[in-house]
Amino acid sequence: MQEAAAMGRSSASVGSYQVVKLADLDAPEEVKRRLRADIERSNSVMEAAEGDIPTQAEVLAALPRTQRSASELRQRLPQPPSRLEGSLLGPAKLIGMEPSGRLDGGQSSGLSRFYRLEGVGIVEFSENNFLAAGMQIEVIAEAQNTEVNGKPANLGKVVDGAGRTRVELAWTGDSKTYSLIATGEPGSDVERNARVLHDIAAAIVD
Repeated sequence: MQEAAAMGRSSASVGSYQVVKLADLDAPEEVKRRLRADIERSNSVMEAAEGDIPTQAEVLAALPRTQRSASELRQRLPQPPSRLEGSLLGPAKLIGMEPSGRLDGGQSSGLSRFYRLEGVGIVEFSENNFLAAGMQIEVIAEAQNTEVNGKPANLGKVVDGAGRTRVELAWTGDSKTYSLIATGEPGSDVERNARVLHDIAAAIVD
């Protein structure tokens, strides 16, 4: 539930990150009440209508197939991409990748990589250098319902009417925002997938 978990805007200045309490948020009280209700709902597994979560075939059909070398990525990104070799994504099949975040010609502030992970489904890992992108990021303290290596994080779990699952784990490091999204087929275990994303996140190295 990322709208309640984080908000950001681009600027020409160096980016920043801060955690704010809901009570201190610069927003009308009605907005704060709605966010509080959204946060409370998101702390459990949320239900969605059948078809709200795409099938594996639909996900695969929409994914980029581009793959770039480590040296090319270092030229295109403000800092080298996160290393995933020590995580479960290390041996997983890389489907493709695409630039993300702030785009400027052939360069970008971020990168999204897509993997097929046996027993989980399709996993997207995205990183974005918010400092280079000039993003001013605020995350709501109450929406951070878990941690990744000691950093506040937001975990969201959804199951649709067909039994498909979607788990998203998002957190912010010293210079990057990160997210892991796992999309599973009917019958996939949403709680297990959440644990797998935690394990992957803990093993990511910058």
